[in-house]
This record gives sequence, structure tokens and C-alpha cells, in this order.
Amino acid sequence: MNSKIAKTVSVLFHPMLMPLLGVIFIFYSGSYISFLPDNVKRIIILVIGANTLGLPLLMMPLFIQFGVVKSLVMESKRERLLPLAFTLIPYILSVYFLAKLPIPVVIPVFMLGASLVIASCLIITYWWKISIHMVGIGGLVGFIIAISIRLYIDVLPYLLGSIIIASLLASSRLQTKAHNPKQVYFGFALGFSLMLLVILIF
Repeated sequence: MNSKIAKTVSVLFHPMLMPLLGVIFIFYSGSYISFLPDNVKRIIILVIGANTLGLPLLMMPLFIQFGVVKSLVMESKRERLLPLAFTLIPYILSVYFLAKLPIPVVIPVFMLGASLVIASCLIITYWWKISIHMVGIGGLVGFIIAISIRLYIDVLPYLLGSIIIASLLASSRLQTKAHNPKQVYFGFALGFSLMLLVILIF
């Protein structure tokens, strides 16, 4: 994998996209959740999309303008602290809004897991530069496995696809020297284990 492809993979599967990919997976998983009315699905996607993608992206130009971060890459762990803290707020808000809706509990629980993952990244990043890309894809893989156990559904195609994406992301983060192997592997393990446990326990 050359550096240009590696950078493209990192952008295409950015951690901010993982919550949306997760909820889209739920809607097409073949479980009873797939039969939610289309207008309900749109509301859920709007809430999750606005809080996990829209608001964090809107904040980034402000962080760059005020010198909090040098670029969207956020190479140093110090640059990542404030954006992670501000990102956590809309994640928590999404849990609150979704919990108020008459929808299957697994959806707000999914966002609770995502919020705990972000909070863990924030705490760890204070001391160590963990791979947030790998935390994100690890969380998605853990979520897919947990849903298959909790809802008794066949997720093999989705699981294989997410594992392939995880492999590509790991290679891209190492190729671009954004992280070392420990940061990549620990990031995946953290996201995977946290999301798996949250979905199965709550």
C-alpha cells in the first residue's frame, strides 16, 4: 500500500463515520429493527449524523483558526485532547435524545457504547497517542458481533467486510507512520472490547 492509497483509506473510513455505519448496519441487518418505519429511520440517522459527524466537523475550522490544532490530521496527542472533549458532548446528547424516542433500546445503547469509547480515548490520549481510527473500526467489529449474539442474526458478510476494512486501516496507519504497531493493535482491542461488552450487558 503506497502512501496516497493509505491516506485515502484513512479518510474514507474516518472514525467519525463509524456511528453512522453502525446504525446503517442495524437497519439492514435483517433483524426486527430493519422493519422500523422509514420516517423513524430518518430521524435516528439525523440525530446520530448531526451529533457524531455534523457538529464535530463544524467545530474543526474553529479549532484550526484559534490554533488548537494545526490541521485535521491532529498529529500530536496534545492536539487531540480538546477536539475529543468537545466531540464527547454531542455523543452524550445523542444518547439522551435517542433514549427519549420510542425505538429499540439497542440503538441508544449503541450510542452509549460509542460515547464510552470516545471518553476512553480522551483519557488515554492524555498520556499516550492511541490510534482513534483503529478504536473506531474495532468498535464497529465488536458491535456487529454483539448484535449477532443479542439479536440472533447472521452477520457474516458484514463481519468479513468490517474485518477487511480494519486490516486496510491498520496497514494505512502504519504506512503513513501515524502510529506504531502497539498504538494500532491496542486501539482496535479497546474499541472492540468496550463496544462488545456494552451491547451485551445493557
